[in-house]
Amino acid sequence: MGYRSLAEAVILQSLEDLTDPRYREESREFFRGDGFKIYGGIADLDLLNKLKITHVARGRKNDRTDGVPRS
Repeated sequence: MGYRSLAEAVILQSLEDLTDPRYREESREFFRGDGFKIYGGIADLDLLNKLKITHVARGRKNDRTDGVPRS
């Protein structure tokens, strides 16, 4: 597994962790802080995809994303 695949896996796991109350706050910190910026860069995400992921991570809903519950 290369660095890009590992970075993608970390981002996906952090998104999944948003749905678990035990890990939610830690995951939110990942997306708020430098973690997502660093791993997003390693995963070679463009700005649009970073924005989409951040949108979902913040629990917002629209016709393009399901969002993640905040509580």
